[in-house]
Amino acid sequence: MTDFNPQDELARERNHLAAERSLLSFARSSLTLISIGVAVDQVISAIAPGDRFIDHWAYGISLLLLGLGVVTLGLAIHDYQGEMQRLKAPVYRYTPRLALGGSTGLAVLVVGMLAFFWLGFQLWL
Repeated sequence: MTDFNPQDELARERNHLAAERSLLSFARSSLTLISIGVAVDQVISAIAPGDRFIDHWAYGISLLLLGLGVVTLGLAIHDYQGEMQRLKAPVYRYTPRLALGGSTGLAVLVVGMLAFFWLGFQLWL
């Protein structure tokens, strides 16, 4: 039987609350990515109706953003569940994990650059 240590319990509570805040933050980010994906498709379709090339690119960028939002939310939920399991263990051990924020930021940067180059290509023609 382990001794009750109030400092350990308070640390677990702080980690639990921090994990919840991180999950909610990623949920907001995921919803933003999904919303931007839908908005890109709707705005481009309204600006250039009937242009098949532009519609295909806008649809592709929209799907990339939608997919990125869904994958980000799934990874955040998986990370949260793993953290809850580690907190339930008798001895909490830190394990390095994937930097979800950095990975998501890099993916958004790549999608943004694709959209930027696509727009530049369209203006060049």
